[in-house]
Amino acid sequence: MDRFVVPTDVETALVDAGFHPVEVAGSGWLAVALDGSDRRLELHVVPAVVDAGTSDRAARLCAVRHEHLPQVLDVIELSSGRLGLVVEHVDGLSLAQIRAARAPLADGEAATVAIPVAGALAALHDAGLSHGAVSESTVVVRPDGRPALVDLRGALSGGADTETDVRCLVATVLDQMPGADVHLVSDQEDDRSLREAFAGLLARPGLDADHVVDACYATADPEPVRLPDAGARASSALTAMAREGDPARVLSTTRRQDRARRRRRTARISVGVLVAVAVVAAGVGGVHLVGRPPEPAPVADDPVRAAIELSRVRAQVIETGDVSQLGTVDVPDGPAAAADAQVLAGLDGARVDGLSIDVRDARLVEDDGRRRDTTDVAVTSAMSAHVRVPADGGAAVQVAASEARTVVLGLRWTDDGWRVWDVVEP
Repeated sequence: MDRFVVPTDVETALVDAGFHPVEVAGSGWLAVALDGSDRRLELHVVPAVVDAGTSDRAARLCAVRHEHLPQVLDVIELSSGRLGLVVEHVDGLSLAQIRAARAPLADGEAATVAIPVAGALAALHDAGLSHGAVSESTVVVRPDGRPALVDLRGALSGGADTETDVRCLVATVLDQMPGADVHLVSDQEDDRSLREAFAGLLARPGLDADHVVDACYATADPEPVRLPDAGARASSALTAMAREGDPARVLSTTRRQDRARRRRRTARISVGVLVAVAVVAAGVGGVHLVGRPPEPAPVADDPVRAAIELSRVRAQVIETGDVSQLGTVDVPDGPAAAADAQVLAGLDGARVDGLSIDVRDARLVEDDGRRRDTTDVAVTSAMSAHVRVPADGGAAVQVAASEARTVVLGLRWTDDGWRVWDVVEP
């Protein structure tokens, strides 16, 4: 794109962080790293002033982690009255683009879109935020078939309400489905279609994300979304995720129990931690509303979510190489702290670049009473390929990605929230 159409404050912020804009991306600019690594992010401009409310929303937004939301990397002040929302780039086609190139969504496809996006909204709502712009343009389906809810400017600005978010989601998905000829594509021959269920939801007071998920499971079997010109790339894994309850993985056997525990289970979805682009948090020019990523929220009744967050923070500690930060992950003087201290000592001053942890699954381990004050969470994760740069300036060492591996994190509740006591094989 013509670099001169990019506002000066935006271009300056990106260049200072080591990125340059390459094209318009919805409400912002897509930027690529100048180091040739092809790392990509987006910077969206939000008309807003820096005040206590904005700073608080920025901190909460940066703390939200959900597989179907782009990760917010930083919030900066570009110039007076203009904030920059720096987010992970999500590659894919919007629902508007998909619908323009193919027939309406079948019931199963609509459920595959609605269930994860409803979970993404629930994650925002649990953080005291609302999206405010759910539409066919802000729901993107990645090439592997996973949907994502993008354009988080409204969450930073505030103003919209959570019920409106959910109603907009239902109306958006409904608009991608057939009208009068619904019976030709409905998954249900003898029962009502998902279109009818969604139409009923729009008339329901107090609508929330759980109602959308329940309606989907009651009337449709999720199936992959057929992407135009790329249908073969649709991930069969997405169907499996949706059938298992993505974004809420099933922990119990009854619908009544499921509804009561849905909030806790939303944290069990995969979380890809993009540590490789964390350079933005330290390098973007301007006044930062959010500094280093927040520590895990001390949620006493949610050790599963804590285990995911602690895995994310541990990757960041390894990148920093700072042993003093181990207290943000491990119980001081515990077995895990001692093991992690050895890991950092083994780096011998080397810098780790590009490390990310992909948490594939996390689940509570049944308590047999022998662990007493330790709560066990089985975590399946994989480490990305990364680079180890020696402290003496020698040649960088390429470290290959690891296979997914399951370990059991023994968590203990401390004054600072959940921390890892020990790590054992399941």
